[in-house]
Amino acid sequence: MHLEEVCFDPGTPFVKASGMNRYRLLDPRGSLLMSLPIEGGRSHHQPLGRVRLVQPSPWASQHWKHLVNTYRRAPYFDYWADDLEKIILKPDPLLFDYNLRILNYLMTKLRHPLKIHVGSLDQPSGLHKKAWPPLRPYYQHFEERLGFVPGLSVLDLLLQCGPNEAKAHLLERRTEP
Repeated sequence: MHLEEVCFDPGTPFVKASGMNRYRLLDPRGSLLMSLPIEGGRSHHQPLGRVRLVQPSPWASQHWKHLVNTYRRAPYFDYWADDLEKIILKPDPLLFDYNLRILNYLMTKLRHPLKIHVGSLDQPSGLHKKAWPPLRPYYQHFEERLGFVPGLSVLDLLLQCGPNEAKAHLLERRTEP
């Protein structure tokens, strides 16, 4: 599957437990859900474009420390550590903007020409919702202990495999049952 365009609607209602403020990384115990804390906590009833991340951001340094402790031995960590540190330690005030900045960064590193549209999904745009296909297994640094752990952030794939192999994984469909 080759996704060329995606549309993000800042007017989409923020839904807790939707993944809009979460990502999964790998640690020695398995999949770890990382959450970006939002102002107002769980009682959030507003559009995604207005959801604010907790500031100042002690959570950001915790996320960065976890990323360093877990991925510093990953084959491609050193290539992007400086950029990632700047992105993680200086989050945008709005979750929507932070997510877009990270997505743009990852697509640039993957050399994937994804056209990102920001607008209302209620307006006809020719874009349709598409689900990402599952990835075939790739090298993960705790694989000997845990086996392959699916469902992780594309950041795991990029740090483990590098941009060329990561892009190849994202562009192919899983052929196994």
